[in-house]
Amino acid sequence: MGPMKRSIALLLLAFTAATAHAGSFGGPPFQNGSPLLTGVDGAYQATTRAKNVTGIFRFRYSGGTQTATPTQNTWVFFMNGQIQRGSVVANINGSQLDGVLDSSVSSGTTTSTNGTLTLPIIFVNANNNSAGNFQGSLNLNSPTGAFSGKGQLSPAVAATNQIVGITTNAITGVIVVAVTNYPTAAGLIPVTAFKFTGVRTTTSSSTN
Repeated sequence: MGPMKRSIALLLLAFTAATAHAGSFGGPPFQNGSPLLTGVDGAYQATTRAKNVTGIFRFRYSGGTQTATPTQNTWVFFMNGQIQRGSVVANINGSQLDGVLDSSVSSGTTTSTNGTLTLPIIFVNANNNSAGNFQGSLNLNSPTGAFSGKGQLSPAVAATNQIVGITTNAITGVIVVAVTNYPTAAGLIPVTAFKFTGVRTTTSSSTN
């Protein structure tokens, strides 16, 4: 093979490889800014593993941003024989994934139609409340949108909260403000590091 034919063959080989490489990622504008072929919309779910810890967290994207539906963005961990749970705030930036595991604090507080507190008031002050964070990345070569990374779960810190009740004296019409403080105990779980792996379970941005 002469020098000219050899050069043409090498150019064709380089062009074919470059075309195949670009096609594997879709290329703009089909990705809509996402490293995944079909964009970032869909439901994501991951399992977590650590010593004495098994957990699941999930989140959902629609229109390129996380949805606001609480039931679509949750986490639950079984840790040292205790169940801990809360909500997930996640962000996909290119191939990078960052998120926060928000603590779930329950209470029985309700208000009447005029905004005043309705008695009785019941607070659940569990000493196993916790919160955490996670960081990971999307696998660009995975057709399922697989992702993995690591995170940390920490006990909730002690805090002093307030109940502010605003009422009106039925006789004098004077507005009465009552403030009651109540403490929240610190969580007792140890700071725990974990690893996670997950996939995009669906590319749909909504559920039935």
